[in-house]
Amino acid sequence: MMNLKRAGIAAIFAGMMAFGSANAATITAGDEADANGNVDDTLTSQFGGDLLVTFISRSAGFTSDLYLQIMAGGESFLFDNTVAGGTSVTLAGPAAAGEIWFRLSVVDSGDSWESGDLGRNTDGFVHAVITAMGGGIFNIGFEDLPGPFSGLEPDYNDFIFSVQEVPIPGAAILLLSGLAGLGFAGRKKKA
Repeated sequence: MMNLKRAGIAAIFAGMMAFGSANAATITAGDEADANGNVDDTLTSQFGGDLLVTFISRSAGFTSDLYLQIMAGGESFLFDNTVAGGTSVTLAGPAAAGEIWFRLSVVDSGDSWESGDLGRNTDGFVHAVITAMGGGIFNIGFEDLPGPFSGLEPDYNDFIFSVQEVPIPGAAILLLSGLAGLGFAGRKKKA
């Protein structure tokens, strides 16, 4: 009986160590193209969870604000493009299988552009492109001018940031599995 209990606890521990040490990417991207052939990506959260959004840079004369759109009908302000590169915000992301969707509000012009579904943008053009950087990190670059584009636009460098889901640390999973194992062992002892 004691060996079976130890084997069960060891199996739980080994399984949680395997899951705790893996920080696999849980964000996926899908593509959609506009009339000019520019591809707009849609990000989807596989499991849901917190997001880490980090400002990278800007190359625009306009001031813009970035928001995370919430499918339930709201939005969360993240930062504007005057903050220092490396500024990060951690906030609750979408539910499992939910879209990770951003809105760029161009303060100077009053324009507003969104990532994801092209139908969200009044001009019908792609305003955000996404680049997979590896390790579950995606860089997103916004274009702040309305289409149709000409000349050097769209360059998608007017507001650049990264997004990734915040993994549950392996130590936290290990702690939770240990507590579960102790609870299991205590319950078996009483019986």
